[in-house]
Amino acid sequence: MVRLVTGVVFAAYAIGALLGYAVARGGRLVSVWKIFIRANLLLTSIILSVLAGWRVSGFSDLLWPVVITAVMFVLVGIAYLLTPPSPERPGRAALRGWSAIPNPGFWLIPIATAIAGAPGAVIAVLIDRVALASFSIWVWVLRRHAPIKQQARTSWIDQSPLVALLVGLVLGAFSDAPAWTASVLLWLAPVVAAIGAAVFVGSALHPSQRIPWRPGVRVWALLAVARIAMLVPLAFLAPTQPIAVALVLGAFSIPAFFPSSLSVLYGYADPVVAASVRLGWVFAPPGLLAASLVINR
Repeated sequence: MVRLVTGVVFAAYAIGALLGYAVARGGRLVSVWKIFIRANLLLTSIILSVLAGWRVSGFSDLLWPVVITAVMFVLVGIAYLLTPPSPERPGRAALRGWSAIPNPGFWLIPIATAIAGAPGAVIAVLIDRVALASFSIWVWVLRRHAPIKQQARTSWIDQSPLVALLVGLVLGAFSDAPAWTASVLLWLAPVVAAIGAAVFVGSALHPSQRIPWRPGVRVWALLAVARIAMLVPLAFLAPTQPIAVALVLGAFSIPAFFPSSLSVLYGYADPVVAASVRLGWVFAPPGLLAASLVINR
């Protein structure tokens, strides 16, 4: 089953990436790409948020996701220190730090699921959903300092995954999650992979994001090294193999997908994000190798 899911996930990545590339190159959907990005937030993220919140059985389940989220905040703090003072500094720092954090939704969830099965899916989705607390803050900062003024009515869409998580937690407080939710999380992995890859590639190649990326390499590299230095030692302290798998996949993560798509939505064009988009994939092979060694030890 795990091998089957692994193959399906990587096939979904390829299909999604090709779709995003075709959209960016064809130019026919560029004008409505922002609608597609927000539709992805409403559909995929809401489903995952509700199911993950529903399956939380106790506060102990949230310990490691909270630790990883704390690492994400540290990375944004480092990015703030590395960003020159300006009126846009808070927004750019949030965007730069976000571009260096682990990619929970479109890397941890499908790959941890493929390598560690349903237990890997549960911890990865919990990491993704707990991180929504930080994501919602960063989205608020990005919207507040956005070069393109945002309409107030779009705020609830951009924050909808957090609202859905709260709905799932309420469901979990009154009833145990049915067994079928684990299967749904397992088979949603390739769906998440395909949609995420399409949104990421289409956004990274969007006309507004075709900017020089080499000026951002130094800051991106510093943030990536900081991420690895914080998460790898934690993997040795993990109480279970699925948690250790999630930690090493987080340390050696592919680029975060949201910074490029949110840059399109809000009008940012940052070289650190552009560098992450192009260079962050170098960590995928060591991440897969490390996770495979952990699960087979």
